[in-house]
Amino acid sequence: MIEQMFYFVKAPNNVVSGSSMFTHMEPLRDPTGPRRVHSLAALGGGIAALAVDALYLAAIAQQGVQPPGGRVPFVAAWIAAAGLAAIVGAGRPSPRRRALVLGASAAALVALGVPAMWSAGIPLLLCAACVAVGAARAAEEAGLPAWVGVAGPVALVAIAGLALALGFTLTER
Repeated sequence: MIEQMFYFVKAPNNVVSGSSMFTHMEPLRDPTGPRRVHSLAALGGGIAALAVDALYLAAIAQQGVQPPGGRVPFVAAWIAAAGLAAIVGAGRPSPRRRALVLGASAAALVALGVPAMWSAGIPLLLCAACVAVGAARAAEEAGLPAWVGVAGPVALVAIAGLALALGFTLTER
């Protein structure tokens, strides 16, 4: 038990320490340092997206009829991936990587939120707004040029929209 909470520091060879070969114990520390959330907005958006995903699946299950094809699992996996990307991205220490991951997550949520406007779309767009705030702050912190703040998200939404359309086509029936 104690070995799990502490690590032992070995005494130098020229020091005799009695029956023990260890001089003292120091607290066990993570060599990478403490984990830190760099964007609370993105973390909240990611957690909310996972909650929307759970509510979406509960609503589908409550209907009692499973729609044909694989569209429901595809949409659920899409929302879960975007939510998890936001959670992971919120903890990235590098502002450039955080901006990229959060931008992709926000784009995925927007790409699904617009066509799903009359079901789960509005909550997804609210989640995307939170994640986008984190992405914009990370881009600003990284010192990225202003045009990247406009062209980057537009390109990501276009790519996510194409991927979503392809997924819908493949899971149609």
